[in-house]
Amino acid sequence: MKHPFITLLFLAFVSSVSHAADSVVAYTSDAEVPDNVVDLWKDVDFRKDPLDTEIVKEWTEDGVVCRYVIYTVGTFKGEKSRMAAFYTFPKGAKNAPAIVWAHGGGQRADLAHGKYVAKHGYAMIDYNWGGREILEGTKKNTDWGAVDPSQGPQFYPGAFRKGTKLNLLPDEHTIDPVISPRNGNWYLLAYAGRRAITFLEEQPEVDPRKIGFTGFSMGGNITSYASIDPRLKAVVPMVGGAGYITADSPGLPGSGTARGYRDHVDLFAATMESQSYYAHTKCPVLLLNASDDFHGRFEFVYRCMDALPHDNWRVSQTMHLSHNLGPETWILMNLWFDKHLKGEAVEIPETASATLAIKGDSATFTTAPDQPGELASLDIYYTHDPNPKSRFWIAAEAAEKDGVWTATLPVREKLPLYAFANCTYPLAEPVEAMEGTATQFTLTSEQAVHLPEVIEADLLFSEAKAQPVFTDFREEGLRDWGIGSRPGITTYRFRDPRARTPGPEATMNIKIDAPRGKLSYRFRIVKNKYITESKDPQATYSKSFSITEPGPQTLRLNVGDFLERGKVAMTNWEDISTFTFDIYDGAAKESLHFTEENITDYISTIEWINE
Repeated sequence: MKHPFITLLFLAFVSSVSHAADSVVAYTSDAEVPDNVVDLWKDVDFRKDPLDTEIVKEWTEDGVVCRYVIYTVGTFKGEKSRMAAFYTFPKGAKNAPAIVWAHGGGQRADLAHGKYVAKHGYAMIDYNWGGREILEGTKKNTDWGAVDPSQGPQFYPGAFRKGTKLNLLPDEHTIDPVISPRNGNWYLLAYAGRRAITFLEEQPEVDPRKIGFTGFSMGGNITSYASIDPRLKAVVPMVGGAGYITADSPGLPGSGTARGYRDHVDLFAATMESQSYYAHTKCPVLLLNASDDFHGRFEFVYRCMDALPHDNWRVSQTMHLSHNLGPETWILMNLWFDKHLKGEAVEIPETASATLAIKGDSATFTTAPDQPGELASLDIYYTHDPNPKSRFWIAAEAAEKDGVWTATLPVREKLPLYAFANCTYPLAEPVEAMEGTATQFTLTSEQAVHLPEVIEADLLFSEAKAQPVFTDFREEGLRDWGIGSRPGITTYRFRDPRARTPGPEATMNIKIDAPRGKLSYRFRIVKNKYITESKDPQATYSKSFSITEPGPQTLRLNVGDFLERGKVAMTNWEDISTFTFDIYDGAAKESLHFTEENITDYISTIEWINE
């Protein structure tokens, strides 16, 4: 027996979630929901809907035309989604190559990106998916309409939820009324990015055959999702787009960030994780990352590159940092786009091979870099730490013969061994990168991995011994420290499994050579950040010294000298994630810049003493 009233209710419900003018048709049953990337996007025509672009404001700065524009992403649940963005291009540009930039979480479109690339001959659209204000005094901004892929009202005033939609469940503001990959935040963010490609195609200044895509952090993820678009000629995901969001790191059960996806992990992984997109990516891929990145976990970078159907990829890892890139990594974005969008004869060496030969308790790591005669340096690093977010990468002694480098590495029972080489090549002259000045660029080799059948992370520090010298800059330079775009240098040296953590009575004895007075030597410690064995909350402690006179001096740091927010004293040296040092010049009102060549002009050694 049919029930007319129930049938009418169902039809009314369907009509409430699917509208004739919508850019995509809502799925109304589980059977309709795609379980792979190809089917998820196959019916979407990113050129179909009019962009209805509004130029809110236009001006010119230093030969760069800057526009604040708003374009239509699409129509969802009967309402238009409108996206604010900065569109920039060189004044007088014709047939210019162009780039889409996707910003990261909590961030916003940044005019500086567009101005930088415009001075290098590119047009750029930097779309403001997060909804934060990007032009002071301009109220018109991103309006997602009836849907909401934002990170909540602290960023996007029109948010319907308190935070990010990190699940596939339906609600009144999702595209689909059933469990679907289009109900999380990522689908709409990627959709908006691919509409930004359409925006560039329609601009008279742009050559539509020369479009690339890049993004940082969450924008790196978005870049990987957009990489399947056949209109793209090259992509550069940064500290994101390394996939396997929900996967555990080997030996660390529960380390994946499944969270809201936990009941639908397989569906999410197959439709909205980067590795599932790279399998269909035909354009060249350059992935820029940091060795300890929390978002782009090291080993998963390579699993994603292995998924590509071609070998035209490169990886660059900035050492001893997380979510921060150095100039030698940043500058590769320029080289990659110059080669693949402009068509310039840019020589980018191939990815170096990497192998491990295990024999008993040792392994031979071998790498063969491309163009070995052009190398400025080659550094081999290894680790036994299963935790990719807080590793201390140990520099290995290497030997070279006939353009092949080898290093003997220890193999530890029930612990993994990861190894790779950073191959650094000189630039013809210094170049201003997106952040910092680059004199060289670094390409990272393939990774070589040994994974035992059983991994026991608790064994990591079981062979640790007392080491009186923390760092000798005179012998080691900045080998164990990371230099990024932020002030100072950072190390994960406290996570060195060879070194026993000093007791609370130990004092840091720091020998410095102040070049002048009126400097502030500043030290910062972050504890319990991404350390799997620690259950305590993350805390940041700092201590600074005002240097009034130039010359050699000794600074002593007791554990209690480090204060959290200037009040709570640190009580021990345990569970330290990172240790950062910088010098602030009060007269110049800026931090000093450290290099391999000048570091010993400021500091020579850090040692432990017990009194």
